[in-house]
Amino acid sequence: MKNEKEISIDAFTENEKVSIDQQVKTLIAKSGKTPDDKQLKEFTKEAKRLVMKARLAKEKATPAKTPRKTRAKNLSASEVGDFNWSASVNLATRRR
Repeated sequence: MKNEKEISIDAFTENEKVSIDQQVKTLIAKSGKTPDDKQLKEFTKEAKRLVMKARLAKEKATPAKTPRKTRAKNLSASEVGDFNWSASVNLATRRR
């Protein structure tokens, strides 16, 4: 017997919870008989696993957005860690 932890229902959104219910109904229909409590629990566990697998595949397909760094011009004086005076003077002379 496999020793797998069951995924909590709180880990799912409302749409995923509906999808889990549909998966359970599908698994019951495939079995062709009315399940007892133990089989119903196994069907629910399998449905949660399938929905979580689909969610992880979707998240992997769409990479997370990386936040853009702010430009040095937009930073306040307290946010600037190191300031290069010579670079600033050179930049000022090029702009004239």
